[in-house]
Formats: sequence, structure tokens, C-alpha cells
Amino acid sequence: MTGVASAKNVLTPKTKKEQVDLILKNGFIYTVDENRSIAKTVAVRDGEIVFVGDNNSAMSLKGPETEVIDLKGKMVLPGFIDSHNHAYLKSEELFWVTLPGVSADDPEDAYKKYKEAIEAYVQKNPGIQQVRGVGLNEIAVNAIAEQKGITPKEVLDGIVPDVPAVIITHGHHDIWVNSIALKNANIDSTTENPAGGTIVRIPGTSEPNGILREFSAQNLIINALPQTDFTVEEYKTSILAFQEMAAERGTTSVFVPVHYPTESLLQAFEELDNANKLTVRYDLGLWADETKGTKQIQTFIDMRNKYQGNLYKVDSVKIFADGTSYLVWEQDVLKETVAALDKEGFRVFIHAIGNNETFPVSPMLDAFEYAAKVNGVRDSRHAITHIPWVFEEDIDRFKDLNVIPIPQPAWFSRTRDARPDQYENLNRLKSYFDAGLPVASSSDYPVNDFWPLDGVEVGMTRIGVNETDLSKAAWPQERATLDQMLASYTVNGAHAIFAEDETGTIEVGIKADFVILEKNLFEVPVTEISDVKILRTIFAGKTVYNNPASK
Repeated sequence: MTGVASAKNVLTPKTKKEQVDLILKNGFIYTVDENRSIAKTVAVRDGEIVFVGDNNSAMSLKGPETEVIDLKGKMVLPGFIDSHNHAYLKSEELFWVTLPGVSADDPEDAYKKYKEAIEAYVQKNPGIQQVRGVGLNEIAVNAIAEQKGITPKEVLDGIVPDVPAVIITHGHHDIWVNSIALKNANIDSTTENPAGGTIVRIPGTSEPNGILREFSAQNLIINALPQTDFTVEEYKTSILAFQEMAAERGTTSVFVPVHYPTESLLQAFEELDNANKLTVRYDLGLWADETKGTKQIQTFIDMRNKYQGNLYKVDSVKIFADGTSYLVWEQDVLKETVAALDKEGFRVFIHAIGNNETFPVSPMLDAFEYAAKVNGVRDSRHAITHIPWVFEEDIDRFKDLNVIPIPQPAWFSRTRDARPDQYENLNRLKSYFDAGLPVASSSDYPVNDFWPLDGVEVGMTRIGVNETDLSKAAWPQERATLDQMLASYTVNGAHAIFAEDETGTIEVGIKADFVILEKNLFEVPVTEISDVKILRTIFAGKTVYNNPASK
């Protein structure tokens, strides 16, 4: 913490037009500006910050209609930015069946719970032409199938016999389908695996067993369904519901990487933006099909030209470089596609998971290096997300290529079954900051919930939010500081989406997106940061969440 914010561009209001709409006073306002200045007061006019500084000067801008919030020493931060959030997947919760958590150790109980959940959904939605769901535990399904002496597809046939049924895993990389869904898609023993995907077969045969892995394989099934995507109205309902969650979590901006082709979603954002119903700033990333390579570039350009709004924009493309354990793109196709996207001015956002034996980061960095060589260096702000496994030598390449790491710090208490001698490459964080990289933190909602303070805490402790024994951390050398974590959820997140002139700090000329906390995080024990309550979320100068407990 350094410095005190000084007042800028202050005018004594001579007319009603010069009065401000909102004043926050008597607070600990952590601006996250370049100097990490601390202020006591902020004033807002027309959704924009017009004053940052001391109380007396700010109060000169007060008019009869100005809302004044006495913070009484409470902490104010810029609104949180989630740099990897599938906001649109709120639709799955609202319109699909959500399977309960089950254990593979008790197949009979797992089957009973799955059957009850799916049948209740069908009963609630009479006449439906398909069943879609989320929450599949593939290990449990295989255990059920083994116990019954049948295949996974036959297990689902017994629950949904008359319409296509498709259930996706919580992580969204695998699906479980019934026989009708396979038949609709003309998938049988002669169907070859698509590039990057796998149709799982019955052992000893070529017959599909009802499990398909990765998006290219999933899309064979989904594209043949009666309804392949959510409707515009369903998406609109989902976005509005998501915004309520975001406000409660102090989140005012998100980067949204889409993981399937959809124009309905873009239409929903356009309609909500035109109706002034968006209360989050959205940056959307279109999904790149690993089977189409550069052939899809013109479609991305068309979508970017067609869909740009006041509070949403389309300027990025999401690439799944790997699935849960293996690469799904051919390297030459990946390099040419990344270079083509870079040439057209897109920001490329790459998913890379890997495991403790496979490190997919180098091939992705190779693709970015190739793009720079072919097109020249530009301020691209390309990014790689997840990256739980990164070699030390790759950190310099991130820096040299200006690639932004986008991790999910709330995961950093997990060891991913690694051996202690592998921890030094697991869930790096401090290494990125030490290299001067603008780490942008994220949640990957709905795979994880998106309470930013959970990520702040675990990024500093590397143990679970309900744990207190710091000695249990795996590779504590990679712990970040509080300032670094706050920057990763604010100013760095804004930088990652080319929005630093609009949000991410508390400075004059920036949009008035704030979060008010009940306590000063610099005075809270590190293992209690996630317990700090969000009292109020302000978006563009207007309150979008007010904690009932604070009234």
C-alpha cells in the first residue's frame, strides 16, 4: 500500500448538471492504480468517476439529489473481473436436469439417484423431444453398467427409452447418451473418431458404448438433436439470473469463452444490451472447432462485425488445445489457425490442462510464436487458461511472447495426484508475478463457483478455504501477496480484455464499478479473507446488490 490518492478534475457545482450522483466517503478505498493509492472518498457522475481523494473536496460536489454513502472505514475495491466465466451456462441449471452427486462405490444408490432426478425432470416437462442434463459422473455410470451387465447407453435407455438423452459431465468434456441419440446422429460401429474426439467403444468391438469424449465427438450427437441450442429467450433469462449471482459476488466484468457454436447467445446479449438490462460488462470469445481450422475464420469475422454492443463485445476466439489429458488439435492446424486469427486482430484464448506427465503449454506457446513470426508483433494480449502444469523455462516464453496466464486460484489447494517432487511445476502463481506477467484470475464457472475472495485467499495460502493449517500447502513458494491477488481480479483482468481505460481501477475517468467489503482485507488473517462479506456492489454508479445483512 503506497500513497494517497489526490483529487483531480474537481469542479464546485454551480449548476445541477455539475452535481455528482454518488459520493462514497470515509472509506479505505484501495484504488489499485499504478501507485496503489489509497483514498477516502470517490465521487461519481453519469456512471463515471469524477473525483478520487479527500472528503472535504468531494463534498463540494454534493447536490440535493446526490446519494452519499458513509463507508465508516470500510474497504472499497474496483468491481471484480472474472477472466474465465461461462456465464451463459446458467442456462443448463435453469433448463436441464442437474444430476446429484453420487459415488462410484455404491452403483445401486447412484443409479437410483440418477433415475429419480431424470424421471422427475421428464415428469415436470411433459412432451419434451429430448432430455439434456449436466453432472454426469462417468466412473459411477461405468460402475452401474458393470453391475447390471449392460453398457452405459443401455443404462440410460432404461431411464429414457423414447427420446434422445444427452448428459454432460460437470467439466463438460464427456457426454453420456442413450441409443436413440446415437441412432439420430448415425453413429455406429463404422463411425470413425472425429479429429480430437473419441467415441468410446464396447471392449472387443467397434460398437459405441454411449460415452463420447471431447467437443468434436459431442457435436456429432448434439448437432442431430431436435433442439441443438438454447433459445434466445432461454439465454436472456439465464443471463439475467447470472447477473444476480455476479452482483452478489462483487463481479462487474467477465470474459466469457463459449465452448460451442451459437448465434442465439449473441442475439440474446444484443437484445438485453439494447434494452439496457445488462449489469455486467461482457467480453465474449467465440469457439474454434478443431475440425475446421482456418476455414472458420470468416465466420468469426462476420460475428464480430455483427455483434458489438455498449456492455458486450466480441473480440476473442476460444481454442481447446487439449481435453482433460490429451491434445486435440494437430499442431500444424493449430499454428496456422492461431496465426490467421492473430492476423485478423482476434485475441486468442487457449484452454490447456495437461497432467503431471504431459505439458501442453509449449505447443500453445509455439503457436503464438509462429503467429508473431508470420504477422509481426502486436499488442495481442493472447492468453492461456488453466495451465496447472508449467515448466520453469516456459515462464520466460510467456513473458517474451506477451501471453497472459489466466489461472483459477481457487483450485490451488488441489495436488492433482502429483508427487511432492512435481509440486514445483504445479499451479504456478508467484513465478508469473515475479516475471512481470499480468496474471488475470478466474473461476471457470460453472465448473467452480465464482466467489473472487475464495480465489484471493487460496492464491495466498494454497490450502482450502475451510482449512487453517498453512503448513499443509503444496509448494508454498508459489504463494502470491494480497496486492497481487487483488490486481489479478481487477486491473490485470481489465488489461487482459483491453478494458483498462474503462474499468479495473478507481481513477478519474474510469467507470464507477465498485465493491464494498465489510472489513479491510489488509487487516484480516489470510485464512479468513474468504469469510469477508460483500456489502454492496455498484455497477456504473448504481447499486446492483445490497447485502440484506448490512441494512
